[in-house]
Amino acid sequence: MHIELLRKAGHKVISYNRNSSEIDKKIIRKILAFFTALYNPVSIRKIKNILKDFRPDIIHIHNLYPLISPAILPVIRKAGIPIVMTVHNYRLICPNGLLFNKKGICEACAGGREWNCIQYNCERSFPKSIGYSLRNISARLLRQYIDNVSAFLCLTDYQRKKLVENSFPADRCFVLPNFIEEVSLDIPGELSEKNGFVFLGRLNRQKGIDIILKAAELCPDIPFYLAGKPDESFVDISYLPRNVKWLGVIEKEEIDRLLKKMQALVFTSRSYEGFPMVFLEAMQHGIPVIAPRLAGNPEIIRDGYNGWLFDPEDVDDLVEKIRTVHENPETAMIYGSNGYKRLSNEYNSETWSNEYKKIVTSLLQ
Repeated sequence: MHIELLRKAGHKVISYNRNSSEIDKKIIRKILAFFTALYNPVSIRKIKNILKDFRPDIIHIHNLYPLISPAILPVIRKAGIPIVMTVHNYRLICPNGLLFNKKGICEACAGGREWNCIQYNCERSFPKSIGYSLRNISARLLRQYIDNVSAFLCLTDYQRKKLVENSFPADRCFVLPNFIEEVSLDIPGELSEKNGFVFLGRLNRQKGIDIILKAAELCPDIPFYLAGKPDESFVDISYLPRNVKWLGVIEKEEIDRLLKKMQALVFTSRSYEGFPMVFLEAMQHGIPVIAPRLAGNPEIIRDGYNGWLFDPEDVDDLVEKIRTVHENPETAMIYGSNGYKRLSNEYNSETWSNEYKKIVTSLLQ
């Protein structure tokens, strides 16, 4: 979306992408992927050619692991070109990028203690945990991000504060949220047609699928719908409560139709999320969101305005919020409308483009 917006504004944009699908299952390929995460001569050569032939005014990076590597950053900086980075997760301070492991929320690696990823085996594979840990240690000790990135674009202020707490310069950390390119209200269904609550996302422990299932058991008179790929080691979709229906992995058109019929979207993630696009999808369809009071969620879902916040992992509090929505449909419709207003005013492509332009212009000057 970013590229298309820039092109529409008259800018010339080229992209350089590598995909993890390039890594096959052979051990030798996996070993090579570890080294390319630290230093990839192929990517460096490609970037040097781009700098020479295209001569960009600015370079915008997203994820450099595992096949590009942050070793390209000093090369770009040496050429005198500002670097902007969208910070999609917490990978700059946490090897697995989630600040979450098998025990729950975890900040043990913050502050330069990445070895904890190995100690706790956060990736549930010691070779993988070692690899993730070492690439973060390398990038930190070589100061590849801090010394070379001109602007870190965080998705929420919460995320920004986490970077600043971990020695990233505050004057180079900005907040630039996600957005929906074309905001047009898909008129929600009639009040009488709305019945049920929906969960969209991976059905696993991190996303708190067990939390919503426990809540559903306590609300047997309310229908719940789940859409997403299940983690079969954590949840058995063959034994769901009778009022819960699993829809499988569904496409956007079906998601749109589903959201129009729902009373609210329920979001139960246990981890510090970046900026869930599912929030904006709910706002697009004029329905409120029920989410945990965690990380940047309260910045997007304002409690008592465009949704309800519950105490993280507190099933009773979640049930109370679900009952509130179910028993007060008119209020839910108002909150859904408020969410659409926020989307229209704050999370649209024009707002994003204007803020992005301000940041980039300041760097070029």
